[in-house]
Amino acid sequence: MVDAGLDRAFEKVRAILEGDLEHPGLTLYDLQELVGFPGRSDGPLSYSLPKDNGLEGVNAVRFFYYPKDPEVTLIVEVEDKSRRRHLRHFKWNGISWVAPRGFKADLTATREVVGGVEEIGGDFFLGFSRNEARDLAEAIRRGEAVGAKYLLCPRDNTRLFYAPGVSASGLPCPKCGNTTLLYKTLTFSAPEDRIEALIREQRALRAQLEDLMLFLKSRLGGPEPKDK
Repeated sequence: MVDAGLDRAFEKVRAILEGDLEHPGLTLYDLQELVGFPGRSDGPLSYSLPKDNGLEGVNAVRFFYYPKDPEVTLIVEVEDKSRRRHLRHFKWNGISWVAPRGFKADLTATREVVGGVEEIGGDFFLGFSRNEARDLAEAIRRGEAVGAKYLLCPRDNTRLFYAPGVSASGLPCPKCGNTTLLYKTLTFSAPEDRIEALIREQRALRAQLEDLMLFLKSRLGGPEPKDK
């Protein structure tokens, strides 16, 4: 379904980043000025565009700057009237904004809605559209998602990748409900080995089965498992 307000917002973002006949495109220095870098923190730092011509049809447009990330410099988040978030990732190459490896930077309006948590290949994705979640999952599989942010459950090794606009504080594990999750960033440069991925999923499943057995035995009054 076509969203005219979303289309206009993406055209506005395109004009800001790429420039037009009247204005030069946004540079890395301009972005740093907008978010107040340096001086506040190592990032991510954010800036919300003021509501002017072209942005009336969306709730907000936000720029997220990652000064320490080797792959992603800028994430553009467009929040539509239904509070769905549409993300585009960019890297500054010294001259212009380009698409980092494995990420989407096409400045066209997303047509699919963001539907909560998506599970793909044993990983979970929060705040992404279905297409964005699939693209990120494929980039992770190919080893091309360096810098992607996620939460790791120490109980069952579940990974929850979250979009920049999502508040990660207090998020529970989608599998076991554990709220004590670890903040992580992907750093590998080689594609994830499928055998290693299967082992990780088997470990997570084994942990779930052990928790289930303990629960059932406590309910049925069976003996506690002996320590090995």
